[in-house]
Amino acid sequence: MKAVRIHEWGKPVQIDDVSQPAPGKDEVLGRVRATSVNPVDAFVAAGALQSMFTVPMIPGTDFAGDVVSVGSDVKHVQPGDAVYGMRAMQGGIYAEYTIAKAHEVAAKPRSLDYPQAAAVPLSGLSAWQSLTHLAQLQPGERVLIHGAAGGVGTFAVQLAKEIGAYVIASDKSGKEGFLRELGADQVIAADRQPFEAAAGKVDVVLDLVGGEQTERSFNVLKPGGRYVTTAGQPSAEEAGRRGIRAMGAITQPAVEDLTKLAELIDAGKLKVIVNRTFPLAETQAALAFQQQADTRGKVVITV
Repeated sequence: MKAVRIHEWGKPVQIDDVSQPAPGKDEVLGRVRATSVNPVDAFVAAGALQSMFTVPMIPGTDFAGDVVSVGSDVKHVQPGDAVYGMRAMQGGIYAEYTIAKAHEVAAKPRSLDYPQAAAVPLSGLSAWQSLTHLAQLQPGERVLIHGAAGGVGTFAVQLAKEIGAYVIASDKSGKEGFLRELGADQVIAADRQPFEAAAGKVDVVLDLVGGEQTERSFNVLKPGGRYVTTAGQPSAEEAGRRGIRAMGAITQPAVEDLTKLAELIDAGKLKVIVNRTFPLAETQAALAFQQQADTRGKVVITV
């Protein structure tokens, strides 16, 4: 099969001919039809996480495709099923075929094509798990989302509205109309005004940016507020001194969460934003494009 591989950290990826994998008893062999580019994929290719991997390696995190074969323990999907899913920090996706554990795949949303479906798993799960499992966002609460126009943010804005929260979306200027179309109640151009003054006090902060945003975000949280970030591990001790909770989100694949996202999508309650698609042969260009500061939604690679 054809596969994209990293041979040297920080160097362009290559297209290689490699052996097709075979599934174990709790695994699924999938024919990849599309995959998406996430920040972690670009970080891996650049060598930022090289202590966790060895080269040559096939990068990639999430995908949509068709089940080719399954192991004896896999019951919820069968050969021929259209599925989508993600592998947590294992790579192996930027290829014509991939192996995934049973809990890492679920039925693809029926209303989406493969490129759209491939844009969902990591970003959608990150938003859903951060808002529901960690922050436990409630109807009527005020939530501030940093980096709201990005891959995770576009899902988070819509999911927070579906939950019934008042959504304050913060991102660089020029994205105000886009964020209001997603359902944001209030939009902050973060490069033009301090979010502290515009947001007021909130119950939840979902920080998809990190850095200096962390301490500044602590200042806008009400007593008992929750700070969740996908960009590191915040200080629980400092949060405790302020009377709030702070949590770092580590997204994990789960069939029940993937199924819930598919239900929301098929019900028309969650739109998927694909910024641009690239063929597998142009994976290096896709990685570079994803890192542009003004990217909205997801970058997808078709296979």
